[in-house]
Amino acid sequence: MKPLITFIFSLASFFFCVSLFPEPGAAAAHNDGVYIVYMGAPASLKGSLKDDHAQLIDSLLKRKQDALIHNYKNGFSGFAAHLSAEEARSIAEKPGVVSVFPDPVLQLHTTRSWDFLKYETSVMIESNPSSDSNSMDAIIGILDTGIWPESESFNDETMGPIPLRWNGTCANGQDSSTFNCNKKIIGARSYGAGEIKSRTPRDMMGHGTHVASTAAGVEVKDVSYYGLAAGTAKGGSPGSRLAIYQVFSSQNGSHGSTVLAAFDDAIADGVDVLSLSFGSSSFLEQEFINDPIALGAFHAVQNGITVVCSAGNDGPNPGSVVNSAPWILTVAASTIDRVFESDVVLGNNKVIKGTGINFANIQNSPVYPIIYAKSAKKSGVDENATRNCKPNSMDQEIIKGKIVVCDNEDSLYPQRNKQDEVKKLGGIGLILIDDELRGVAFNFGTFPMTVISSKDGAKVLSYINSTKNPVATILPTTAPTNYKPAPTIAYFSSRGPSTIPKNIIKANPSVLFHNTLFLPKLILIKLYQMGCMSQPDIAAPGVNILAAWIGNDTVQTLKGKDPPLYNVLSGTSMACPHVSGIAAAVKSRNPTWSPSAIRSAIMTTAAQTNNMKAPITTEKGTAATPYDFGAGEVSTTGPLQPGLVYETTAVDYLNFLCYHGYNIATIKIMANTIPDGFTCPEESSIDLISNINYPSIAISSFDEKAGRRVNRTLTNVARNTKMEDAKTVYNISIDAPAGLDVQVVPDKLHFSKIDEKSSYQVNFSAANPLKEDVFGSITWSNGKYKVRSTFAISSKSGSVALDKK
Repeated sequence: MKPLITFIFSLASFFFCVSLFPEPGAAAAHNDGVYIVYMGAPASLKGSLKDDHAQLIDSLLKRKQDALIHNYKNGFSGFAAHLSAEEARSIAEKPGVVSVFPDPVLQLHTTRSWDFLKYETSVMIESNPSSDSNSMDAIIGILDTGIWPESESFNDETMGPIPLRWNGTCANGQDSSTFNCNKKIIGARSYGAGEIKSRTPRDMMGHGTHVASTAAGVEVKDVSYYGLAAGTAKGGSPGSRLAIYQVFSSQNGSHGSTVLAAFDDAIADGVDVLSLSFGSSSFLEQEFINDPIALGAFHAVQNGITVVCSAGNDGPNPGSVVNSAPWILTVAASTIDRVFESDVVLGNNKVIKGTGINFANIQNSPVYPIIYAKSAKKSGVDENATRNCKPNSMDQEIIKGKIVVCDNEDSLYPQRNKQDEVKKLGGIGLILIDDELRGVAFNFGTFPMTVISSKDGAKVLSYINSTKNPVATILPTTAPTNYKPAPTIAYFSSRGPSTIPKNIIKANPSVLFHNTLFLPKLILIKLYQMGCMSQPDIAAPGVNILAAWIGNDTVQTLKGKDPPLYNVLSGTSMACPHVSGIAAAVKSRNPTWSPSAIRSAIMTTAAQTNNMKAPITTEKGTAATPYDFGAGEVSTTGPLQPGLVYETTAVDYLNFLCYHGYNIATIKIMANTIPDGFTCPEESSIDLISNINYPSIAISSFDEKAGRRVNRTLTNVARNTKMEDAKTVYNISIDAPAGLDVQVVPDKLHFSKIDEKSSYQVNFSAANPLKEDVFGSITWSNGKYKVRSTFAISSKSGSVALDKK
């Protein structure tokens, strides 16, 4: 298993890391760091908080006129400013302040996918169902690198008038002469140093354009990446509008304070869905009140906005998911049934399957000498360095004119560097042996390069060692479809279980309290144990995804060709907008549904089988679990009519904060509204998080002697033109692993009207201690709808899941 760093360098900066250090430029200029001061719900809702907010800013500006960077006042309250460490400590103790923390730097987690999803996961739905009201145009807010508005994917010819409820703006800044919003891109903002008018939301990196078109691009026929993956490009919700929030203007990342500013604006602008394909590193993920994405999402959800985030690219390490707050819909990455194949032909005419994108212009016949890099070892150089094609380890005279076979066991020296080294020494091609990277097609341009498995690598080396003059060739890439099995879970996709938060099925980022000095109102609790959430919530296509691209790119442009208008990328960055698009489609069809109802519809209708009608597997061929893919592979049609939904209420989230260790004073500051008389239960504990009304069930540190009882409530949302689904009975079916007894009471749920609720209990017990984490599901069905909830039960030791992989 290789650390994420291999994937970072190979994918040319489309993956994430986080820095918790102050902004270097600002610190140099002000001898201060940048800190975020979070003050909970918007001041407009609470008079005393409004005074606290205003007083703090007034006091700050009197001391330092240019200290203020962002002032948050729409969806939540607070500000970001240049502060000394002492000032930050002092402000943390002021009335109305929930937390003060250094401004983190976040970086990006970085077609056929929709056709594959539709074919694999579609279910029969009513062609003309009734809904809560007339369908509407959903508005998807994209927080990313901006957008290339001229792309055909954002053509507005078929779009109607902009919804009257839209409150946003098109702040085209310094690009006002060429950057234009339209009826598809209805709003755009950019952030960063200086005034907005001096900036532009135009995408100069490509990532945001790719993401936006995946979520909501209109149908564009006859697109490809230089002839590869040819077909029709379209987004998940082509009828939805786009609101663009450019929070990344360079590959150096985005500050958390900027991300919070975008959340604040998006809440006021009136978006329905927010899509974020970025986050912190799993090694540094913060407590909720120190996490800009968790905070922004918390207030967005309170305002009825569904927030969808990528799970991160730190897989396949267990417990590596990020963006794991229970109010966020967290997305893992899976493959589709299209591969980018670049095969090796040996002199004995044996064909070895390889993966990669190359437009090599060499002969298809095996006429080129082939050598194992180890055979070109320089005197005095470590053999492992030579096998891995490290710099200054190979003899140029031996490499020149040959195809070189390299191992890829040194994760600190990625394949792009190996390619450069072989090219520099005069090699004419490179065959890289790597089981994990073989699952993702990296772009090698015109250089003949491909990635093969270790099993096939042994065959190649056997041929080389058994032949006096071994020869081979590397074929240019083709893009065949109907590859099996698909989907599989991508090796880089972050995995569960979760420790932040507990007892929800989300993947498990380790927690470290950073600057606990600045958390005066937080009750510190033990978090170093198995999570009670098994996220990610859902999986979606994130490997080799073709989508719109910027029109002035030179890095991805082949020599003598025009810049590509569509490009192929991989990452949970690409998986996230697939789900954002589906969430928008569900919202369009069911305008009154809450974010939790939309999440439930997506999770409970997911698929667990591949295109061979077998269980979905990981990159290693083992059966995937909820730690890998949450509820399963997202369906494009099932969420539109799920039958029943789990509504996670405002009280559920308030109780979650109680169970997680926050005191009632802090919670009252954070929440927009709190029911009269609400208080934290006297015996709040992390174990109680299992009882919030989430669409999946997770239990940590399971005690077989005591067992565990979990409560859930379902709401009837099934309907059609005749309303005959209102009166119905759902029966339970249980898929439980050996050694775990699962009982559901009652075993039938009766509904007589729309929006009626019905509750049940799930009792878990075991005769003997669990030897490993176990998984299963409960499914309610009335013959027409199936509502499936996964469960994950961790052993009492809470360590088995981390050891299993």
